[in-house]
Amino acid sequence: MSKFVGQGMLRGRPFGGTIIIIKKELLKVTQTVHCDERYVIIKVANYLFVNVYLPCVGTTNKLAFCDDIFTDICAWCEYYSNCRIFIAGDFNVNLDNSTDACCDCSKELLLKHSLSRCDDLLPVAKVATHVNASLHQESHIDFMS
Repeated sequence: MSKFVGQGMLRGRPFGGTIIIIKKELLKVTQTVHCDERYVIIKVANYLFVNVYLPCVGTTNKLAFCDDIFTDICAWCEYYSNCRIFIAGDFNVNLDNSTDACCDCSKELLLKHSLSRCDDLLPVAKVATHVNASLHQESHIDFMS
């Protein structure tokens, strides 16, 4: 991304990203575990929070990116196995009926760490969080615990 920033003002939504905002009162029990271009992991007391932004459809080597990201996240989850894990973000796949190989990676993460999809637990949460009516596209924030 740094090479694009030097070329001038960016408009629209040229890049994704991740952030986790912490309430000031929790700073004493908060630790940054890992910060990367595609994911952020923090530990708050005995909770591990992961915010992830996976590559979108059409990205060159998307499966390799996803596999690397999920491998790293799994390693951190195993290292902090005594913590309750929460994962949220944009996986850029349809977790309900995707043939995308990255969807399989995310499902493996679910199974490996006994996580539940929160949108399945709370059906009212299955609403689009981004809609582009002219392109007939929508996306959802994916979250698991």
